[in-house]
Amino acid sequence: MMDPEKFKHDSSRYERPTRKFTCGRAASWGKPCEFGPHVSGRCGGTSECRPAKVGDRWECRRSAIAGGPCKDGPGPDGTCSCTHPPCLPKRSLRSLRGILAASAFALVIAVIALMLSLGGGGNGSARDAIIEAGDLTGGHANFTSSLGCKSCHSAHDEDAGDWFLAAFEEEDMTGQCLDCHTFGGDPRLGHNAKFAAKTQATECVMCHTEHKGEDADIKLMSDRQCSNCHENEIDSFSENHPQFSDKFPHERRTSVQFNHVSHLSKHFADQRFTERAPADCTSCHAVDTAARAVEPAGFDKTCAQCHTSAIKERELVVLRLPEFEENLIDGDAVLEACGPTLETWEMVRENMAEMTDAIEAGDDVELPEFEEEDYEAVSLEEGDPISAFLLGMVADDPESYGEPMQEFIMRLVEEGPAPLAELVDEHAGEEVSPILLSGLNAELVKRVACAWAANLEYEAPAENSLGGWHGEALELRYAPVRHADPVAKGWVAFALNSNVEEDDDNADAAEAMHEAILNPKEGVGACTKCHAISEAEDGTVGAEWHYRPSNARPYTTYSHGAHITLLDPEGVNLMDPENGCRTCHKVNEAAPYQDSFGQRDPHHFESNFFPINRETCAQCHSEGQVQQDCQLCHVYHADPGFDLRMVEHDKAAIEE
Repeated sequence: MMDPEKFKHDSSRYERPTRKFTCGRAASWGKPCEFGPHVSGRCGGTSECRPAKVGDRWECRRSAIAGGPCKDGPGPDGTCSCTHPPCLPKRSLRSLRGILAASAFALVIAVIALMLSLGGGGNGSARDAIIEAGDLTGGHANFTSSLGCKSCHSAHDEDAGDWFLAAFEEEDMTGQCLDCHTFGGDPRLGHNAKFAAKTQATECVMCHTEHKGEDADIKLMSDRQCSNCHENEIDSFSENHPQFSDKFPHERRTSVQFNHVSHLSKHFADQRFTERAPADCTSCHAVDTAARAVEPAGFDKTCAQCHTSAIKERELVVLRLPEFEENLIDGDAVLEACGPTLETWEMVRENMAEMTDAIEAGDDVELPEFEEEDYEAVSLEEGDPISAFLLGMVADDPESYGEPMQEFIMRLVEEGPAPLAELVDEHAGEEVSPILLSGLNAELVKRVACAWAANLEYEAPAENSLGGWHGEALELRYAPVRHADPVAKGWVAFALNSNVEEDDDNADAAEAMHEAILNPKEGVGACTKCHAISEAEDGTVGAEWHYRPSNARPYTTYSHGAHITLLDPEGVNLMDPENGCRTCHKVNEAAPYQDSFGQRDPHHFESNFFPINRETCAQCHSEGQVQQDCQLCHVYHADPGFDLRMVEHDKAAIEE
């Protein structure tokens, strides 16, 4: 510790940190002289003062601290009359450090020069032996074998000048690592991401150091390394690890609405379904691929036994022949495009028979006169919501839809499904008709349209038992063929993305179309009875058709596989509340699980299960039992991967 009295004015008026020498008297007796040594190291305190000439006389200038002007005063030549023998000044600590630094610098230069001068037969082997840092790990050794040390140390094969400069420039090892390694964020930020709390910049070599040998694990980190950045130091998981969140691990609702409470307590307990009920959790969840999550096995292996038969019954009505107040369709055009109807043929046959009988009897034959009958619409139905939306009509107003609907029917007669496809694509804003109208036969559309144009119900040649597109009297329908039917999914997506402004003239028709297609009790909307409809962060809305693994807590890892192995699924029923999956996953019978799917925010929900707390895990992960260090559950890097270009670089180096 520095003496606070050292630089007081009454002790020394000249000592400064930058001076190379200190007074020898101060070093020997602890009392420095007034003037101190010269810059060159010569004693400057051989006299008590430095007389000053005033006019033609010399005056003593001894300071008051030293006793004031002396009695005898200066000599005639201006020399001080109070002279002292010189002392031997000492080098200051700063000066000694400078000499030591310069010596070290010279030594480094000498070592570098020595290494550069060693030839070892012309291949530099002796030099390389001196600077050999040790073997690389197996993985790095494989990818650096062609270039050797130069793969990471750019100056290795350069000339003496580059080596000299490299001794005083810090190598960007992180940049070298990024030639092969990739991350899901900024590689120089803590955890490769920006957080609300400020995090310090990081470099790869802060945690990973090479040249430890072929079998070294340079990824292994200690809890102390984590504590270097994390201020809240954790002694152990079971002692003072922070408690889990209130919803852990259920940060997001599931893609499929499967109510474990109702199925376990109601459906699976029903005697009618006992044979179909799963034996345990593994009957529905694929434990063979269990990792952080245990994925459901899929519809065919889980739900199909009970729900397959209902799928084909969920038909979608795309077009319906509504009631017309008057017939605006040109009968001759219909006859030309469609030919005579069955009723017309029967009438012609009856008239021909009557004419034949009259001719054979010798009677005069008169051509029958066809009287035009009063128009009576074959349909008494309202328009369907889908065609009303596509044509911009009011489904329950015959006056508004009469003309456009009859014109549309004639277009179907003449062009087949093309007019319908145009309307679908126009309202979707993109080409979706190949999916929404997939399998729609042009001949079917024409036959249905011809029947309607002739004011007749369409009579199908056979009952539709296989699903798909078919006509039924006054309707053009689609029956889903199977689970995950692409046409059914397409129409659900069409409804979800066909939004109009509230003040739009077609707003009411759009709302009616939404209700018709997305009704969970009828038609293809039954898909949404199981598949959740969610709004993404970008505002888009869609049905969740597939299992969606949670992306919450990206720096936390967990393996169900290891835990299920401990439970021994072959010997323990995983439905067992004491020893099975319900040891950790306890059903919450009071949770309003179903209500969570009545809105579109996937993060606003309540799970079927109680959250898991730290104490549940600490039953095993505690002192003297199961491992509980940081790296068991936490990872550092975000989405680590490899850049395939490193293989190309390696090949190019080999070719060179």
